[in-house]
Amino acid sequence: MGEPISRLNPKIEFRVNRNFIALSVSLLLQIAMLFEPISQIKRGKKPYDYRILLVLCILRIMLRLSYEDYERVLRTDNRICISLGIKSLPSKSTIQRAMKYLKISLIMQFNKKLICCIIKRKLNIIIDATGMRCIGRSVWYCIRIKKKIKKKDCDKIHAIVDSDLLLILNFRITKWNKNDCPFFVKLLKPFKLLGLVFADKGYLSRINFQFCADRKGALFAPFKSNSTAKPNSHPAWKFAFNLWKKFNVCYMSIYHQRSKIEAVFSAVKKRYGDSFKCRNKKMRRKEVALRFIAYNTFIMLCYNYSAKYNLPLYVRA
Repeated sequence: MGEPISRLNPKIEFRVNRNFIALSVSLLLQIAMLFEPISQIKRGKKPYDYRILLVLCILRIMLRLSYEDYERVLRTDNRICISLGIKSLPSKSTIQRAMKYLKISLIMQFNKKLICCIIKRKLNIIIDATGMRCIGRSVWYCIRIKKKIKKKDCDKIHAIVDSDLLLILNFRITKWNKNDCPFFVKLLKPFKLLGLVFADKGYLSRINFQFCADRKGALFAPFKSNSTAKPNSHPAWKFAFNLWKKFNVCYMSIYHQRSKIEAVFSAVKKRYGDSFKCRNKKMRRKEVALRFIAYNTFIMLCYNYSAKYNLPLYVRA
C-alpha cells in the first residue's frame, strides 16, 4: 500500500559529495547574509561576524566532527577561508562560545530562509515525532555498569516534513513526555495554504481536522475503533470519518505516505547521530536544530543540482 520506497538519486548524491565543502559554505553563506549585520565596536580586536560563526557551527555538524577535529580541518583547508571571505578562521573555543550564545530563534529563522523557495507553493505535509537520547553511553555499557536506561533520558522532537522533497519545514523540541496532539496547530500555523496532511492516531482531533479544512487542506489520519461521526461543530471531522468508513482501502493507501517521515528521521540519525553527550538542555536543543538544518542544506544542494541538470531528485530504491 502507498507509494514505493524512494531514495536520493545516487548520481546527484555523488556529484554533491565531490564538492561538498565548497557547495555547503556557498549556500549557507548566501542564507546567512540575508540577516542584518550587527554594528561592530570601534576599539579593540574586531570580533567575528555572527553570521560567519553561524555558518561555521552548521558546517561542523554537516562534517560530523568534534570541535578539536574541526579546528584541525579549518587550519588545513584554505577553501573554507576563501569561501567565507575572511583572512583567518576562528579557534575551537570561539566556535564553542558562539554555539553557547546562539539563540534557538535565530536557528529557526535560518531554516525558514533556507526553505523559503518551496514554501510559496501548496504543500503536502507529514507530521510526526521522534526522540533522541541525551546520554552518550551505549545500551551494553549501561547494562554492564547496572545503570537503568530511563525513557526520560531523551528529548522529543515534533516535526513536519514536505512529502515531495522531504525537507523539514518546522519543528519543536520538548520533554519526552509531551503529548503530540497540541503541537499539530503550532507547527502548521505558519503555512496559510495546505494540501494533504498525513498524521498518525496521536494527532486525531476534531480541531486538527477542521484546522486543515479551513486552510484548503485535508488531514488523513486513521480513526480509532471507538471514534464516532459526531462533528461537534467541526464538519471536517464528520466528512473525513465517513470517507474513512466507506472507502477505507483508498483512504489508507493515501495515508501510508506518512511513512516517508520515518525515512527522514532515520536519515538524520544515521548521518548526524541519534544521541548527544551534552547534558545542558538548551545546548541539546540547539544541537538538534542544527542537525535538522544540516540535513535540509544537503537536500537543498541535491535539489539545486537536480533542477540544474533536469534529473529526478528521488529514485525507486
